[in-house]
Amino acid sequence: MEEPIENNTQEREDDLLTEQQDIFSYYRRLRSNLFSDTEVVYETKLTPELFDLKLQQLSQDKKQSEFENFVLVLAARLVTPNIKPQTGPDGGGDGKVDGETYPVDKAISDRWWVSEGSTGDQKWAIAISVQKNWKSKIEGDVQKAVETGRGYTKVIFFSNQKIKSSTRQEVEDELSKQYGVAVSIFDGKWCSFAVFEQDCYDVATDKLNFSEEYRRKTIKEGSHDKRRKEELEQLENDLLSRQVESLDTDYIDDLLQTCILSRGLERPRMETEGRFNRAQREAEAHGSPVQRFNITYNHAWTSFFWFHDVNAMYADYLKLKEFTKTHTTVHTIELMTNILTNLENAAGVGLFDSEKFCEEVKDLKTIKEREDLSQASRLFLELFFTEHRLLQLLHYTQDPTSELKKLSELIEACANYPDISFNAQITIVEIMGRVIDDNDEYEKLIDKISEISSQRKSEVEGALIHFNRAQTLIDKQQYKPVVKHLGHCVQAFQKEGYESELVKTYGYMGIALYNLELPYSGKAYLVKAASILVKEFFTKGSISHLLLTVLWKLCEIELMTGRLVMYLNWRELLFVIAHNGQEIESKEFVERDVLFDGGWACHFAAADLTRETICILPDIFARCDMPISENYLKYALGYEDSVDEQYIHLVNDDWNSLLRQQPIHKQFLNSLNIAEEGQTSISTLAKGCRFTVSYENSVRNQMVAETFLATVETLLATFDTLELVVMSQEIQVEIVLTDGQSELERGENGTKYVFKVNHDSLDGETYWRCFAFFMACFMSINAVSNTDVGELVAQRHEKEKLMDRVTAMMELNNSVYNVLGDKFKYSVRQWQNANDRSYVCKSDAMGEAYTDQNSHTEQCGVQTFCISSTMEWWEEAGWTGVCFMYDRWFAAPPIVGLAFKNLEAGRKIIHEWKEKIAKGEPSIELHLIRGIDKSHPSWYRACVTPEIPFDKITEGRYVAVMCRKRTMTPNDTSNLDNFERIYSRFGKCQLVAVEIDDQMHVNMNTGFSEAIELKKVIITDAWKVSAQEPTRNALEWDDDPIIPESEKTTAPVIELLKNLREVHNKTGEGN
Repeated sequence: MEEPIENNTQEREDDLLTEQQDIFSYYRRLRSNLFSDTEVVYETKLTPELFDLKLQQLSQDKKQSEFENFVLVLAARLVTPNIKPQTGPDGGGDGKVDGETYPVDKAISDRWWVSEGSTGDQKWAIAISVQKNWKSKIEGDVQKAVETGRGYTKVIFFSNQKIKSSTRQEVEDELSKQYGVAVSIFDGKWCSFAVFEQDCYDVATDKLNFSEEYRRKTIKEGSHDKRRKEELEQLENDLLSRQVESLDTDYIDDLLQTCILSRGLERPRMETEGRFNRAQREAEAHGSPVQRFNITYNHAWTSFFWFHDVNAMYADYLKLKEFTKTHTTVHTIELMTNILTNLENAAGVGLFDSEKFCEEVKDLKTIKEREDLSQASRLFLELFFTEHRLLQLLHYTQDPTSELKKLSELIEACANYPDISFNAQITIVEIMGRVIDDNDEYEKLIDKISEISSQRKSEVEGALIHFNRAQTLIDKQQYKPVVKHLGHCVQAFQKEGYESELVKTYGYMGIALYNLELPYSGKAYLVKAASILVKEFFTKGSISHLLLTVLWKLCEIELMTGRLVMYLNWRELLFVIAHNGQEIESKEFVERDVLFDGGWACHFAAADLTRETICILPDIFARCDMPISENYLKYALGYEDSVDEQYIHLVNDDWNSLLRQQPIHKQFLNSLNIAEEGQTSISTLAKGCRFTVSYENSVRNQMVAETFLATVETLLATFDTLELVVMSQEIQVEIVLTDGQSELERGENGTKYVFKVNHDSLDGETYWRCFAFFMACFMSINAVSNTDVGELVAQRHEKEKLMDRVTAMMELNNSVYNVLGDKFKYSVRQWQNANDRSYVCKSDAMGEAYTDQNSHTEQCGVQTFCISSTMEWWEEAGWTGVCFMYDRWFAAPPIVGLAFKNLEAGRKIIHEWKEKIAKGEPSIELHLIRGIDKSHPSWYRACVTPEIPFDKITEGRYVAVMCRKRTMTPNDTSNLDNFERIYSRFGKCQLVAVEIDDQMHVNMNTGFSEAIELKKVIITDAWKVSAQEPTRNALEWDDDPIIPESEKTTAPVIELLKNLREVHNKTGEGN
């Protein structure tokens, strides 16, 4: 049996209709301020589905008159105002038609605000039908209308049926040709669009006899409409009493303004069209040619975006084109091409003939080729055609890079021509940005127009370009470029008058950083936003919804970082503000609070509940109205009899297991951290390195710790994965108090620092000096880059204002104090009451480790493996190479000596390896590569490299290896040969630090107490080393290895050297 054929014609029709409607509605969304802001709220909202059902019932119930009443009002409002309904029985009676337009006396119509579309020598017949067989009905109606002999120039047919657009077009063309009269069909889809998109909702509810509940409404006049009404009334009164003689451009400007106000109020089309007719007519007598051009342009724009009439817009376009041919300026070309762009969009969704559009483009190109064209006009047309090609490429998802480069050059050139609107070019570029995601050339273009705006106007104007781009990107969830763009706004928007933009900048920056899994910098920016918003709350009493959003996000960050005490602080403030704004009882507010409460219960399900402070939490949660956490802890601590009845079913279902299975565990950035009195710590992961700050708990120490982590995160936020690689897996900073000057010092090794803090003198400038010291040490000791670190940071600041981002963190404590006060609760004990019960853990099944947690994909793009925690030790020790020692009888494993000029420093390296081996952790390997230089056959490469546990490497991440290597230059291979023979016999060797002097003499009188056993030494020929072998790190880009004749073209090392040389050529550096 054959499969049924799916008929999705109607679905495709609906999709096309949606696209057609969207080209109009997008402008309303983009420029909502140009449209009416009066709100009409109906008690019961009529839906499109119910409206469509009503239309279909009209056919079943044969309610022709009801549909006629509805259509005639629609037609008068949207098509033509001067309609004369026929009288008589349903169906048109003897009149043959249901209505017709009537001629209007010219002198009378000039005083009216009516359309002239059907006055004078035009006469339209209107036929209306609810018959399902609409096609035979229209054929009969057109024939009868023509046979009346009344001279109809057009027949308009309205049907309640949904008609396929291609069929509608065929019937219109066929009947027009057959009867020699224009025919237009308006179907049920048009009726629906008129009701829900063209402000005819009231017509449907009134004329189609919907029940009273659908008609009851309240009207709230908008502030824009109120101003428009007052201005329009004033202008109309002034115009009535105005005496006009000959040229009066002010008079014509006022007439055009009445048109703009009328459309802004979204008055009926007949009224707005009438005002345009009046303005154009008066401009013929009292205006300039440019004013007549501007009126035509505004009418075209209004016809398209307010009345959705493509044909009317095209008629205006032809007038604009003729005028531009004889008055060719940037102004006339720009307005003409604006309308041409609308025609292109209409053609794209089937509302305009594509062939006609192509012909218009050809005509425009002929203007561009004219020799008498000014440079500015030619440049503008170059811009237009380049932008047009770009939009075509984007539409067909092709690479726009080459055209973007050209556009960048043209926009830079147009900045020198004042008559080319630079703001218009900015708008076009920003619109393109909505569909351009990840393109470096586009980001360079944004930088370019921002730079030009800054030079031409102000730093703020340049920052606004970046701000708008950031808004677009945050919707696309491209958070790293959001941070880059907003860096240009942090300082610029601190100027007076830009507080709203500054708050949004802080908010967007916070959200972006948080989504990059950088919680402390995200929190810092959100707190800065809250600081401004809370001030407004306390001074004016007004509650911004944005403030509630920011506080919720701060609560979320504390939940994800496991910081319970700070969560309680933010939540307490949130509830105070929400209570004042009546938000606290909203469904959304309650649901989110319950969700977060459940999140904390998940934290506890993965925590060691035998910790002392856990026992005081249930009563704290009870007071804070966090019943899920309260009751889970009572259950988990062994107090099931205290669990509220509504949670008993969870106890029976193994509540602990249920919580441990929740997906939120993969979102947690840190495990549970309950701040207590005494020593505590907080940490973050950035660029694969865990930064931990420990301190004696207090408000001020906590603020220093948070500021440090926020500053580190902000610094590292936008570096690309391989642009800056942090080789240290952990950095530890200890805060200690001092009575002297605040300063940051290096600790006992390159991964430890001591921050000496004097709170009385620690201000933003002092903190910046301390952090700058840390930044210099960290970048040079703990991180590697293929670019000089100082130059790298300077480049970043130039491109994205890196230092502005960083310095914004310096006053974080003041922002927190502005929101929470400077005595907020920093310890869980401060939330405890004297009479709280202590729920000492009774269970013996606590403390089970939870492993299925956040993999930190945003901050772990590179897995690093180092031979030492502090690579600086190697520079200090002065490693020169290896030497071999063995007894003459070859009776014991051989010894490899790492030769250091500074023996004590070298012993620190060996000692760290020894400690790792004792803990069972991966240590190091020694690779000895023969034949690295065919000009010196005895030379070999010694490479000390970390042991890499390949089962621990995460798929999809880069691997960075920090090793040390030296080229050994013996006169023969005897020592290496002997070592290889003895090592092969025993399968292991001893590794020890030995001292070497400036004359390269090894001191053999060394102690062997720090010697370690080395079980993995790889000895191989250079030609055998491939790009996949761990020994690849021993080779250099300029090596010229010995390759056997038989392997000249197939040796694995050939591909490896090719890769190394490509990298070298890209970076311009050898090592």
